[in-house]
Parts: sequence; structure tokens; C-alpha cells
Amino acid sequence: MGSSAREIEREIKQTRERLDTELDDLESRAASKAVRYGRVAAIALGATAAGAAVFLVWRKTRKPSLKDRLDGLSVDSLRELAEEISMRFKEQLPSVTVRVNEEQPHEPGTFETIVRKVAPAVIGTASSAVLERIARTGDAEGSGTAPPQAD
Repeated sequence: MGSSAREIEREIKQTRERLDTELDDLESRAASKAVRYGRVAAIALGATAAGAAVFLVWRKTRKPSLKDRLDGLSVDSLRELAEEISMRFKEQLPSVTVRVNEEQPHEPGTFETIVRKVAPAVIGTASSAVLERIARTGDAEGSGTAPPQAD
């Protein structure tokens, strides 16, 4: 019985060691694959960004001139375009009513509008300052004691 128990313990120990080495191997492979996929993704992202930058620079520098764009148009298509534009303008012109010598209601100008908005604040501030000044001169002329307080 003792030898079989020792043998079972030895087999358990060997199995654990084998599993540990296999797990270490799997973990290292997974880590190396993650690093590899990260590098591939970074390279793909960098290549895409570089390609987009090259395309934008090319597009800005290779913009066709007005002459090149007009060379591609035919005379008939230009005539059709002119007719279409004139039809659009004819349809969208607003109606205009002209009134001569008609009284119009008075609307305040810019200065008057500003004065109407600022005047209440200026008057309130000035009246507060005057009242404060009057209250201070009344205290200065007094006997130097505080005014009587209501109980």
C-alpha cells in the first residue's frame, strides 16, 4: 500500500510539472501572438494614415483648373445650363411693392435703443449714490453717537 501511494504522488507531481510547462508554453505563445497582432494593427493604421495624407496632398496639388473643367463641357451643355439657371431665377424672384410718400411708424435708432436700455441702470446707481451721500453727511454732523434704534 505504501509503495502505491508513493507512486501515485510521483505521478501527480509529474503530471503537475508537465501541465505547468505546457501552460507556460501556451502563455508565451499567446503573448507573442498578441504582440504580433498589435504590430500588424499598428503598421496597418500607420499605412492607412500615410495613404490618407498622400491622397489629401495629391488632391490639393492636382486640383483641375477652370480651363480644364470648361474644356470637358460641350457648348450644348453650357447652353442648357444657362437656360436652366435663368428659369430658376424667373421662378424665384420675390414680389416687390413700392410705396411712395407713405408714412411709416417711427422706429428708434441705435443710439436711442442703447439709451433706453442703459438709462434705468444709470439713474438707479446715481440715486443710490446721492442717498448714500446724504445719509453719510447726516451722520458726520451728528453727536458722534449711533442713531437711536427701535427696540
